[in-house]
Amino acid sequence: MASVLLPVSLLLAVLLLIPELFGDFTAYQIGLYLIYGIAAQGIGFLWGKTGVLPLGQALFFGVAAYITAITLRAEGGLVLDLALAAGVLVIMAVFAFALAALIFRGRNESGPYFSLITLALVMIAEQIAGTATNLTGGFNGMSGFQSLGNLDPFGGFYYVIVTATVAVSLLLFILNRLPVNLIARAVANNEPRLQLLGFPTHAVKGAVFAFSAVIAALAGGLFASHQGIVTPTSTGFALSAEMVILAAVGGRFHVLGPLIGAVIVGWASAELRDSFPYWELLMAVAFILVVLKAPGGIAELLESAYRRFRPVGTTVPKPAIVAPKPRNGVAKSRLQFDDVKLSIGVVRILNGVSFETPATGIVSVIGPNGAGKTSALNTITGNLRLTSGSISLGDTRIDSRPPHMALGVGIGRKLQVPSVFFSMSVSENLSIAMMANRAGLIDLFRPTTFQWRSKPLADLLEHPSVPLQEELVQPVEHLPQGHRQFLEYAMTIAAEPPVLLLDEPCAGLSPDETGLMTDLVRDYQADTGGLVIVIEHDMSIVEAISDKVLVLHLGQVLAFDTFDKVRSNPDVQVVYAGGTK
Repeated sequence: MASVLLPVSLLLAVLLLIPELFGDFTAYQIGLYLIYGIAAQGIGFLWGKTGVLPLGQALFFGVAAYITAITLRAEGGLVLDLALAAGVLVIMAVFAFALAALIFRGRNESGPYFSLITLALVMIAEQIAGTATNLTGGFNGMSGFQSLGNLDPFGGFYYVIVTATVAVSLLLFILNRLPVNLIARAVANNEPRLQLLGFPTHAVKGAVFAFSAVIAALAGGLFASHQGIVTPTSTGFALSAEMVILAAVGGRFHVLGPLIGAVIVGWASAELRDSFPYWELLMAVAFILVVLKAPGGIAELLESAYRRFRPVGTTVPKPAIVAPKPRNGVAKSRLQFDDVKLSIGVVRILNGVSFETPATGIVSVIGPNGAGKTSALNTITGNLRLTSGSISLGDTRIDSRPPHMALGVGIGRKLQVPSVFFSMSVSENLSIAMMANRAGLIDLFRPTTFQWRSKPLADLLEHPSVPLQEELVQPVEHLPQGHRQFLEYAMTIAAEPPVLLLDEPCAGLSPDETGLMTDLVRDYQADTGGLVIVIEHDMSIVEAISDKVLVLHLGQVLAFDTFDKVRSNPDVQVVYAGGTK
């Protein structure tokens, strides 16, 4: 908790000293910079966590400023003003969530479209604000109203801004220590893996955008009271671009970065704008340099310098807590393909695949490269939509659903190439996996959620040959390939899926590691009594673990039987020999 209170307390102390040391006019200027900094904090939270860049944040800032001005003109009293302000924040949040969720639904790589749509919206808003004279005052803007609570913008209102600045910063620092922060960061880190862990990433991005919109709207309300006038530029692209620059220059990954950027850029602008004709060009160059050379901004440079004198201490792990039961929808059910066809353009990938697995046991899928093995697993999880046919798990049809719904019906997936959250630690990867198919909304805001452990994950970590227990604090990007394979396997079984899909889990492993992985897969199936489907090329592994073997060739089922019968099948021998390590 000290890591939260210390920077917030220092921020409060510095801001309270400004009027005493530099006078009311300087405090008035700093107040304006802080307002812009608050709005930029919202951009930093969205951009820094999820990697999504909003180019129209002034939409929420300006609309809130206009509504605040209209409300203050009506002189309905402080209580009514605050109630209306709260209502405006709710409306902004709902609109922002719906907009982002609609744009990102069913799409992983929609960031550029999102940025362009927000840009278009802010340009439309500025045009409306400049022409709707009866509503907004047109080009001249809206003025003639008192500040909130009739406070003096050169006096008491500065402390309202300070309170809002400290409150928003404190909230952001707290969120950084909660499970919801991991989920937001995981979107930018590896969105497809997060979806396979059951998280609807379009809703995650929508929620983060809604939160950033609320912060921008709060800043817009403060702006109206502080300036006493609202003009169309408050909703314009120029202001949106400036907010992005403040977040980038100050540091979008740090809570205080946008505030630092707002004060430094604001102060430099006040000093240089009139005397230096190329001020805008200088800001553009600074923005480009920061994005390319120092993406963490000024805040990261300051923090790095601070850490040289005071290194980060070792965190003592807290005791594990037995995790809640997962919400697996289907258990111990047969998986059935019924005349499944899949084409992408003119290329046929699956051509009438039909088979039915047992409800329990281990089924190995073999076949030459290009046979359609991985594509078949992709159709099960919804990563590929069928051209025709159907896939059912028990009595539930599961094909052509979004990937985030796969785990909800009990299907866990390990990919061919280890798919983990590379910029996070091993412990953070496992924490996200433990929340999969378990955590409700409230759990994402509870620190104790970090301590969850399921029995399969606990057993795996305690296995003397599995290396992960000693690497919990290590960044995943520093792990060798084999250890990443074990990490992704651990993440996949953490949610205890009754149907486990493994795509070449032993690829890149040494013979000893291959034996260990084989034992882990057998143990998991025996403990859960579920169904495991494994794509594998090593015939010694297939022989050791398989109850049945499915052979695919040219997108069709060539054979589906026991290992001995498949091995002696002459049709299989013609097209596939397999291999061993």
